[in-house]
Formats: sequence, structure tokens, C-alpha cells
Amino acid sequence: MKRKFNRWLKGAFISSVVIAGLTSCADDHFDINPSVSGRNTLWENISSNEDLSEFADILQRVKYSKSEGITTVETYADLFSNNQTFTVWAPKNGSFDYEKYDALLETGNPLDAYRVEKELIRNSMVRFSYVMTGNDSIKLELFNSKTAVFNCGKATMKGQQIITPNIGSSNGILHVIDGAVAYQPNMYEYISNIEGLDSLYAFLNKYQKTEFSENLSTSGPTVDGLITWVDSVFVTNNEYLNSIQAYLTREDSSYVMILPTNDAWTTALSTTRKYYNYKNSYKQDVATTTTAGKDTLISGVETVFTQLELDSIVEFRSKAAIARNLVFNANAQWGKDHNDFAVEGACDSLKTTSGRIFYDPFSARLFAGASPVEVSNGYAYVVNTFNYRPEDSWAYDKIYETENFSVLESSDANCIANTASFKISDFTALEDSFGIQAIDTVISYSVFQMSPKTSTSQPGATFMLKNTLSCKYDIYVLMAYNSYDNKPNKFQVTIAYDTESKREKNERLKNPNDGDEYYNTTYFVNKAPYIDETGRPHYVDSVLVAKDFELPVCYEGLDNAYVTLNIKSNLRSSERNKYSRELLIDKIVLKAKEY
Repeated sequence: MKRKFNRWLKGAFISSVVIAGLTSCADDHFDINPSVSGRNTLWENISSNEDLSEFADILQRVKYSKSEGITTVETYADLFSNNQTFTVWAPKNGSFDYEKYDALLETGNPLDAYRVEKELIRNSMVRFSYVMTGNDSIKLELFNSKTAVFNCGKATMKGQQIITPNIGSSNGILHVIDGAVAYQPNMYEYISNIEGLDSLYAFLNKYQKTEFSENLSTSGPTVDGLITWVDSVFVTNNEYLNSIQAYLTREDSSYVMILPTNDAWTTALSTTRKYYNYKNSYKQDVATTTTAGKDTLISGVETVFTQLELDSIVEFRSKAAIARNLVFNANAQWGKDHNDFAVEGACDSLKTTSGRIFYDPFSARLFAGASPVEVSNGYAYVVNTFNYRPEDSWAYDKIYETENFSVLESSDANCIANTASFKISDFTALEDSFGIQAIDTVISYSVFQMSPKTSTSQPGATFMLKNTLSCKYDIYVLMAYNSYDNKPNKFQVTIAYDTESKREKNERLKNPNDGDEYYNTTYFVNKAPYIDETGRPHYVDSVLVAKDFELPVCYEGLDNAYVTLNIKSNLRSSERNKYSRELLIDKIVLKAKEY
């Protein structure tokens, strides 16, 4: 399995943070403390100590790595023999699992060797000299980027007792300890090693890549026209985790993560797949803009997938829906302690690294039945039930701001399309008629304005509803009251979408609002301005134009395929005094419904 390699540090290394007292255990950094200096190198002191023969055996068998799988010819015995300065906490014979590490090295697998290097050797050393003196503690960054507390008063290193301290060496300090410094995995390592998390790990690890970094590497002379490299540095990144800003291998981070077991993952996947029902072929007219700047439609644009491509898309989308909101940056939760995350009422809301916000009490219920496990960069919650609601996580509301012309596909020949803005103060003429007092005259609306070209024409426009899922939606058109005419609007709505077999067009929506004047007809009317139960005035009416409307295929991530919604004024000449032909549309909202 792939794991993130640790940084190759060439220069000065900030290795300590004082966590107790005004002074710390003595840290001499670049100079050896004269009181504990010695003529022998670290390697000579280790190899000559009979109590450290097992540790010494491993040091001379493991080659020093610059990254995972990228080793040098130099062993750690060589490294501890040169003039670089280190402090080493060496476990005595019989105090650590020598047989385990010996068996890993015997496999000959570079990844197994790297595991020994990372978990045992790099976990037992830091750069520069740290002498045990005084009664203070210091928090050190180990050579594998983990942290550990060196407690001089208690003579411990991350809780392990120091038997023989301060063995001076020409290139550092050696401490003999009764047991290896405990290795604490980071979040990504924890996922990779814990039984029952295979499904989650398989998805995340698919996007783990190690690549050569030319910028971080040191170039050598050019030979036969080719650059040689004195120091080659390889960088490991996870493309998916990077996309949701969840850097689970970074030791300087603090994350809280929900980890669904294989059973929870399988159950969740059976749900998410329903929302990503793609088809092999989409064919429709596509809005575009000519080089001359004229909006037009290209007829019959076709998007085609092979079955392999289709399977890959469905797999990624349905699994990403599960993984997208599992991670919380503990430092971005407004001071909340991780223990509060699973307690109802303790956090008003929790924000994931991908940007989704979960509100109390549903935020706490995501953690139901799980207890935190501390890792080196946060806390893991293993859950047997995936408690996410679709409408909160992957099937969230789709909001289309119609005043943004990128949403507009086309307007008909009888329509003059513009973006209009107005303030509540513009509605002062309505105050006497409707008893409404403007409470804040700076509140403004930006709307898509559809004006008739003539006194009898019926303006209309078609909007692109991109990235919809294969699920049921309640569809709303937010219509602003026309203060200029002091009249509501009467309009019709037509939706066009794909089925699995064909493209269906011109399905006119029926009014689902029971008790409405036009209930079960194809007509809609927006409300006049009104005051809600809180005393707040409303000039924009959320008109429900479809309830539980099912879109059978998914469009998420498709550029040239989408649902369209046509909104058109529709009134008879006899209704001219009752309704306005000019439509002011604030936005279109699709609220996803759970299957």
C-alpha cells in the first residue's frame, strides 16, 4: 500500500516548541554540549553497546530514504557516522518488537523497509542535540514529522523511560530507553491499517500519486544533453483529498474524520448510486456564443460514453458522494473541541473541508455510536452506520441566479432580456395598497427582467439547469412583484429533460399548489407583497411549480447536457388589467428529495 513519505529536509529544521516552563531540556542545536560530548560517533556508540545490538542490526540494514520507495545507498549506520548532528533514543534489546521489524526487512519489499524506517528509526530520532537536564519538557518534531514530548523531569521520551541518558557523541546525543518510542499513525495511515475500512481506503488510495519534483530536486551537471540530479525529490499527493482540502498525511494539521466501515460504506453506496444514473448518450441543443458575441444554439450536440467510461463515472460520483463530507478541520470550527462534535447542542454547526455545513442536531448525529480514536493529526470516528442525509450532503439544493446570463440558454423573439435591480424603496407606492412598511431601504434585488416587445407579446426565456442529479426535486421559481405595473404575473413553465431512452421536450408543468386559483392547471400566479408571521415584508414570491418531480438521469459534471426550464408570460387580452406581462425572475431553486 502507498503511504505519504516524509519531507526531505536539507536545511535548518525547527525541531522544538517549549510547552512547559520558561526553560527546556537543553537543546544545543548546532553545537555539541561540551559536558556530554564524546569522540565516538553515534554509530560507534550504538554498535559498541551490547544492549543495543538489535537496534544496531536494523540500522545497518535499512537504507536512508528521501521519500517512500526512493532510497539512497547510505544506511542509517552510515548516516550516524557522518558529521550531521542527531539525537537518538535507542530502545534496548528485548524492549521492542525486533522480530516484527526483522521479518519486514526479510521480505525484500522496499515498502516494508520504508515502514521499518518510518515507524522505528525515524520515530526514534531528531536533528540536533537534546540533552536531558533540568525538570522541564519539550515538544519535539521527530525525523518522520511526528511529535513527541521529551520530559526531562520524568526522564521519559513520549512516555518511555530513559535508562541511560546523555551519551555524548561527536555528532550528537544518544539516550538508551526501555522500549521504542510509540509510533502514532496519522489519519491516512490509520485508515490504511485498520481492519474493516478497506472500502474507504481503496477509494482514497486510488488517487494517491508519487511524482518527481523538479523544483525541489537539486540538479547536477548536464551529461549528453540531459540533466542529471544530485538530489532527486519525489512528492506524494492525493488528488481527491486535495480537491476537498483534506490533507490527511500532514502532521501539522488537526482533523476530525468520520470513517464508515465496509458495511456502512456498502449500504451508503446502494443509496448514492441512485442519484448518479447516467446514460450512454445525451443529445440536445446547446447554448453558445459566436465569435461576434451573438448568443445562439447549436442543434443536436451529442455527448457519448463507452460502457467503461460510464461505469467509471458512476463509480467515482457515487463514492465521492460518500467521502466528500467526512473530514472536518478541527481548527476551523470556531474554537469547538473535538469532544463536542458528537454532542447535540454543543456545536451550532460543523463545516467540512469541502465547505458543506451541517447544523445541530444533525451534525452531532453523524458521529452516533462512535468514540474518538486519537491519531497523530487529529481524531478518527469509526461508524457502522452512514448517518448522512442526501439533502444535506450530496443532493443539496440547486440555486440558479437568473440575473446571471450564464444561466440563460435563450430568450424568445417576443422578449427583451435584461438584468434589472431595484431597492425596497422602489416599492413605496405599494405601501398604502398592501399596508407594508419598508424596514430597510437599502435592501435591493437583482432580477432577470423579461419585457414584451409589444403591448400584446408574451415574453419568455429558457434557462439551463446544470448539474442536476437523478432524483426527485421540488422546483421553485422566485418571482419579484412588478411594482412598476403594480400587478402580479401569470405565467407557464415548461421543462425539458432526458429519459434513459430519449430526450423529452415541452412537458408543461401543472400547478401543484392545492387551493391555489390555478391548481392543477398549467398556469401560475405570484403573490402580491405580504408580511410574514415574523413581521418581515416580502416582495419576492417562491412559486412552487413542480412537486416531487423526478429526473430519471443524472447531469452532474456534464458541460453539454442539462435540464432546461422555459418560463413564459401567458395571459389573455382580457386579463391585461389584472396581470403584468413583464416578468422579474430572481432565481430558480431545485430542492432535492430523498428517495
